Amino acid sequence: MLLNFFYTRTNYYLQNIASDVQKFYNVPEHIQLANIGSSHGTESFDYSDVPYTCFNFALSSQRFFYDYAILKQYITRFEKNAVLLIPISYFQIIQKKIDFQDQRDRYYRFLAVKYMDSFSIKKKLLVSLPVLTTSPNILIKYIVNDISPAPPISPAFETMAEPELIEYCTAKHKAWTTGSEYGFEAEEKEGFFYNKYLASQIVEFCYANDIQPVLITTPITSILNNIYTERSPDFFDTFHRFTRELQETYSGLLYFDYSHDPRFENDFSLFRNGDHLNILGREKFTAIVISDLQTSGLFSIILDK
Repeated sequence: MLLNFFYTRTNYYLQNIASDVQKFYNVPEHIQLANIGSSHGTESFDYSDVPYTCFNFALSSQRFFYDYAILKQYITRFEKNAVLLIPISYFQIIQKKIDFQDQRDRYYRFLAVKYMDSFSIKKKLLVSLPVLTTSPNILIKYIVNDISPAPPISPAFETMAEPELIEYCTAKHKAWTTGSEYGFEAEEKEGFFYNKYLASQIVEFCYANDIQPVLITTPITSILNNIYTERSPDFFDTFHRFTRELQETYSGLLYFDYSHDPRFENDFSLFRNGDHLNILGREKFTAIVISDLQTSGLFSIILDK
């Protein structure tokens, strides 16, 4: 237990083993603005200059099921009338995630048992006590001679050349419109209603807890949008039906769709790849979102309290 205590506090462990979930150990109180979601959530918002108490609950490849689980666990950290951004991504429309085995380890590290899709005491112990599965040489090496802390994020930003973007977007479209080895079913009708049900749960939970939900689709490059138009011509009808039906069910539910926004779609210098913004893009996008939220009047309830 002593070895485990020191090992889980090394820079090596925090930066290489559990880096994605460290933020959940420092969720602030009185959150006024937050987002859930997948990598489109983690890589689209930069709250560093936002004049509100904010938190990013997103994780790479996270689905609505665990968005909802995380929201339930941390609901007491929200200020009354806080705004929650709920990303609606292309891959969340027709694919149905039926097996979370490939992602479950990270949730064992911070999520309560009652919110897990499946639970194993043995697995919980192995994840919580990495000393049981890590070689003694690794344990001693990094406890005695730890690596240096990760440097701050560089102000430089990544981009892709257009040939790389085309290759990336082609592969992304294929992955998002078919089944895969990671527990997906791509049966359109079943996936559509399953995902809409999960999204509805999140919206209803927000309303029940005095949180203002806002649906949002983050910017996408024109290359990926064009591939969808050419190869899946019915997709955007289905995509817009998804958000339209949610808005029809919940009167007053806002939806900000930036997927084809001309300020981003053709400016590849703002993207790290075909569907993720780089540092420069995140800064620009977050400023626009904050401005649009302020214009909508959502923040006035918080600031006037």
